[in-house]
Amino acid sequence: MLFAYIIRVNISVAIVAMTGSSSSNVDVDTYEWDTSTKGLILSAFFWGYLVMNIPAAVIGHSVNNKMLLGGSFACASILSLITPVLVGWGDAPVVVVIRVCQGLSQGFMMPMIHGLLSKWAPPQERARCATYILGGLQFGTMIVLSCSGVLASSSWGWPSIFYFSGGLGLFWVVLWMLLGANSPEAHPFISAAERQFIQRSLPSTARDNVKMAIPWRDILTSGPVWAATLAHIGQNWAMWTILTEIPTYFNKALNYNLSNGGFLTAMPFLLMWLVSFPLSYIADKLIIKGITSVTASRKIWNTVAHWGGAIALIGLAFATDSNMAVVLYTIAVTINCCIYMGFNVNHLDLSPNFARILMGITNGLANVTSIIAPLFVGLVINDETDIGEWRIVFLFSALAYFLGNLAFIILGSGQLQDWNEPNFHHSNNVNTDPKEDDWNGSA
Repeated sequence: MLFAYIIRVNISVAIVAMTGSSSSNVDVDTYEWDTSTKGLILSAFFWGYLVMNIPAAVIGHSVNNKMLLGGSFACASILSLITPVLVGWGDAPVVVVIRVCQGLSQGFMMPMIHGLLSKWAPPQERARCATYILGGLQFGTMIVLSCSGVLASSSWGWPSIFYFSGGLGLFWVVLWMLLGANSPEAHPFISAAERQFIQRSLPSTARDNVKMAIPWRDILTSGPVWAATLAHIGQNWAMWTILTEIPTYFNKALNYNLSNGGFLTAMPFLLMWLVSFPLSYIADKLIIKGITSVTASRKIWNTVAHWGGAIALIGLAFATDSNMAVVLYTIAVTINCCIYMGFNVNHLDLSPNFARILMGITNGLANVTSIIAPLFVGLVINDETDIGEWRIVFLFSALAYFLGNLAFIILGSGQLQDWNEPNFHHSNNVNTDPKEDDWNGSA
């Protein structure tokens, strides 16, 4: 997740340098791209990402998730490495094509990670496991936002941002192929005791050799699935607007230097990453001790993230003092870590056997907004120095948070769904031990 988000978010800072003069290397080309063109480039990743999420989830349902994750990640990394060469040849259109292809490659990431989590994360440790893994998003984002401005200002110029990103990505692929495994049964180094503990903890998760038909009708008519989907849509609109636009906002509207602004915009993601660990521990412990049910826990933490974030964004929209704007931005980003104890882990509660399918659906549909939001910004922002125009952007993001979480509160659930085991009455291959269902229900 860390290296994936370095590759994904690098364009947010790089595009400022590519269209300015922040490099000390006068031989590095810069480009005259208007706001609409930049919005197109910033949204292009999500075109491919949107298209591939559901197909990737379906492919991953029957193909080794380790190999799919490693292969797709290698493609995204190589594309990052060759970006500086190709942009000099093809200008903005080639950047759009590269970003679309990277989106296609990373479309495998979230479904495969949830498929792997379904086989590796015991129910009583789900919030923590999801937080530890998905927390790489914040750490990767922090590295990009803090380092990219420095790299762009170096003698290597903005191309170094893409070399740095792609090189790290290929380094990870090597580590993953050596150390990763599709399941505890397939891992060469895991101890027998740990393997048995994980397997006993996941009675409602089918083993690698058990194949199940995907219950599409049940999934697509499930209220809890649509609750997670709508929460995911609200999350993507608001958070990806922040991720892609905040560097420009601080640089143009608040007059922060690119390199200083990089560190400034990165720090909230470090806080988000650090805060996520104790909060995920608390979330799991409250469920284990019976203080909150799984359903209540997911809704409470998601509300903290989304409605708390909405309040902060409304404040940011009307803040006239730059220091106050920084504080509100920091709050909005930091408390967003609570989604990992909210809707983002809910797929595993509803159906560990089809968690990758659920993530493919919710993430795929949610990323429609990741395309629309930057284009919306491009339409709204005619003058990047006009705080009044940015106010509209932040208010719409706050509204997306509010509506998404409202749907999650009304329709959401933490209960294991009946369609998790569609062959329950027809197959003896699936372990039907009720412990996990009891844990979801009684807790």
